[in-house]
Amino acid sequence: MLMKRQAPLSTFRRVALNPSASDKAVLVDFYAEWCKPCKTISPLLEKLTSDETVKTGSGRSLDLVTVDTDSEFQLALRYKVRALPTVIAFKDGQKVDQFVGALNESGIRQFIAKL
Repeated sequence: MLMKRQAPLSTFRRVALNPSASDKAVLVDFYAEWCKPCKTISPLLEKLTSDETVKTGSGRSLDLVTVDTDSEFQLALRYKVRALPTVIAFKDGQKVDQFVGALNESGIRQFIAKL
């Protein structure tokens, strides 16, 4: 079973909200330890974001930030996370897209290709 490494708010700000990271897209995985679908999707996100051959439709490489909504509930509120898992994509420090629910690998690849 995959153990989640929760990103503190400072990491979220440094990675996801960095407007000068124009070569990357950042996927932010909002999860909770009690969320069973989160345990399904998180290993897929880690696999795809660690594969250097997986790029966005615009050719950017990927970073992954995981946010435990139980610990960082203010951040979840800020981004209107109402169901888990929620994955929000950021480019150039701005939110550009999101999906809610446990997509399969093909669905996640399609999401990434749109970025």
